[in-house]
Parts: sequence; structure tokens; C-alpha cells
Amino acid sequence: MRGCLLLFLCALPCIARTGEPPAFAGNYGHAATASADDVVWQVEEAGHHWRVTLLTTGETHDAHRLQARGRDAFWSRMDWPLESSAEADCLTWGDKPGSLQDLLADTPPAPSAPGEDYGHAVLCHVPPAARARIGWIADNASDWFYHDPLLGGIEARALR
Repeated sequence: MRGCLLLFLCALPCIARTGEPPAFAGNYGHAATASADDVVWQVEEAGHHWRVTLLTTGETHDAHRLQARGRDAFWSRMDWPLESSAEADCLTWGDKPGSLQDLLADTPPAPSAPGEDYGHAVLCHVPPAARARIGWIADNASDWFYHDPLLGGIEARALR
């Protein structure tokens, strides 16, 4: 009986995490590297935000988790079904990519509060049911993808 209680207490933290959003802390790679285990980004929790390090250059960026408004803005820009954004969990960093409308405006758009808009880079976890509704990532083997204006979208992998 004592052994069963100990086993239950050890499993309790795992049970408590069920249903929570994924923890972003860890190492990530993508399909464009020489080896499937090559680490491209390292994500660390840094207080109330995250820090992303691009290992090839050592460049670091403060990142934040996208809230519903930010995910919807990104999903709209990608022309994906908005209802699938509710199941996603995303980190973003860097300045939001400019649009033609931004370039033609007399004044730059007002900055958004953290989490309300996406930045230059976006790293998302999208569960299979939501991914199936997005043609562009429906066939990905991984629940993760990365997007930036230069690379576009690419399947990412959590390497933890």
C-alpha cells in the first residue's frame, strides 16, 4: 500500500500538467538541417516571458506567448481557418513584418501589447485535430512549425 501511495505521489505532477499548454522550454530543430537532431533554437523561460537563442549565430531574442488576438492576426495573414487558431499555442519574437499598407502609411502603426500581435518569427504547437484543418501543415509529422518572412513556414521538431 505504501508503495502505491508513493507511486501516485510521484505521478501527480504529470497528472496535474494534463490539459495545460505545452511548455516551450527546450531545444528545437527543423527539416532543413543536415541531421534530424540538429538544434536550431533553444528556448528558455525568463520570468514572465521567454528567451529564444538561434544557436548558429548566438543571437538571442525575448519572446512572448501569443494570446488569442495575436494568433488570430497571424492565422488571418496566413489565410488559415480562424477556428483552428484557438487550439494552437505560439511564441513570437522580433518586430512584426511590415505590410504594403504599413509602408504607405504616413505614421507607423501603434505598437501592440505583448501577446496581442505576432512578431517576425513564430513558433507554434498545433495539435493534430487543428493541424488537419490547415492544408499547409496538415501532413506534418510534428505538432510544431516555425514561420518567418524570409524562410516562410517550416516544420519544426521539439528535441527536448
